[in-house]
Amino acid sequence: MAYNLHMYAGVAVWECGDRLTKAEEIMRIHAKRMIQYNHDNGLRNILPLLQLALKLMGSAEDAFMTFCGISEDDFFQQEWHRKGGKTSKLIGHTTRLYLAIMRGDMALAERIYEMGKMYHKGGILFIGSIMRAFLGGLVAFATARYHGDNEKEMIRVAEESISTIKIWAKHSYWNFANKLFLLEAEYWFLNGNEQLALRKFDDSIAAAAKHRFKNEEGLAAQRAAIFHLHYNRKQEASSYLKHAKDCYEQWGATGLVEQIDAAMSEILEGLD
Repeated sequence: MAYNLHMYAGVAVWECGDRLTKAEEIMRIHAKRMIQYNHDNGLRNILPLLQLALKLMGSAEDAFMTFCGISEDDFFQQEWHRKGGKTSKLIGHTTRLYLAIMRGDMALAERIYEMGKMYHKGGILFIGSIMRAFLGGLVAFATARYHGDNEKEMIRVAEESISTIKIWAKHSYWNFANKLFLLEAEYWFLNGNEQLALRKFDDSIAAAAKHRFKNEEGLAAQRAAIFHLHYNRKQEASSYLKHAKDCYEQWGATGLVEQIDAAMSEILEGLD
């Protein structure tokens, strides 16, 4: 039961781009059932995903406080020191990584990625592992652009992510094409090929739109905006941010919409 529950929640929240309000409602019902059934592992697996949905929606509610009576930070402190519970650790780490990337905070995403390496060695392939490969590639490309001490390692991670996603795309083009195109866009962005990078960003947006992954359509548009800002093309960046905002509004991610509104306001002020 616990495995099926977190599989559903993970797919609903960060993979399929289902309406967050719907996913949040269903997860809340199941969290209550986990308490009624005294199913501690099931509750620990679903709460990080419920918390992620709430934060994306812009809610101030702390799901951990609501259902466990402790804060999110205290919950994760307990998880990191608890024996066993690898699945809940993986889910907790991946939700935090996902949120940092969706918010565009790649410095935080890099720190979270490094912290989570110990929890992603071996084990079964599940939705968090798939997202880890995709998200890890995005973090690695963004980090490599700043030419830090670990640039070579980040490039290796990024290229490995592309190779992995490329294999998965051969088996399920519908699910992985937009992810592959976005990673390839970041690859060409890193290597200074503006034309190919922009083509791949647009390919990713189009594939996500065609396959109805509103969350990842918004993410690709957001990353394209960052690409244009890198070259000081503020008008183009504003246009892609507007596209991302439209996607996030349809997804129900009010928290991301508010963040993009602030970014667009800053960009538009610079155009005056």
